[in-house]
Amino acid sequence: MKLLPLNCPACGTSLNDAGFQPDQLFSCPACQTTLVLTDLTTADQIICPSCRTINPDGQRFCDRCGSQLTAGCPFCYTQNQVEVEHCKNCGANIKRAKRRKQTWLEEQRMHEAERREAHQKALAEQRQMEIKQLLDELDEPENHPMAIYRLHQLGEEAVDALINHLTDDDPDARFGAAQTLGLIGSPQAIEPLIRALADSEPAVRYWAADALGKLRTEAAVGPLADLLKDRHDGVQTKAAQALAQIGGLEAEAALQKKKQGWWPF
Repeated sequence: MKLLPLNCPACGTSLNDAGFQPDQLFSCPACQTTLVLTDLTTADQIICPSCRTINPDGQRFCDRCGSQLTAGCPFCYTQNQVEVEHCKNCGANIKRAKRRKQTWLEEQRMHEAERREAHQKALAEQRQMEIKQLLDELDEPENHPMAIYRLHQLGEEAVDALINHLTDDDPDARFGAAQTLGLIGSPQAIEPLIRALADSEPAVRYWAADALGKLRTEAAVGPLADLLKDRHDGVQTKAAQALAQIGGLEAEAALQKKKQGWWPF
């Protein structure tokens, strides 16, 4: 067992080399304040007083050195053999106190799990609110750089909302969503992005082609090849670049036809 740095609460002197035992009174080497360190292990563990090895609760002898195991009374801190029921010094019922401690620790673990769950739920709700706000900002191109940057950081959590945004009424929002999906690179977006290649707005087709090139999916080769004869020159160029990124025989054949001017217009 490795302890974190410990200091005397009275004078601040380091106690890591004080040679203390768990659940046993000792004095600070600097100011002589009487101290005790408890709860260094969970309720189902016990520390060997000789070699400090952590042993399962209920064992009489240490797994490592074979020494007889003892545990401190939770009331007077006297060391007792682990199997005794009553403290040899104060007479307190150690086993009953231990059962109470186990119950308390279990309740503490349960409450901590509930707290973590509530915290995670609150964080998830907060992120969903942030995603909604960022998606609203995609309606204005001047807001795209920061909104896209933050949505990219959110990654997979934003993918579903961005996919839905590919069919938004605002074309600025649609091409912003396509651009962001390309940066995130989620395979989940492949089919929606392929459908976006048929969008009426050239900017949406452009960024959908860009995203599919980044995703390097062969399923997009045919639809991207169709864009090589798009009415917008920039979309044609981006489709060619995407096909080059994807590679493969089908993509190379489409690019070769385009290069030789075989596409009918």
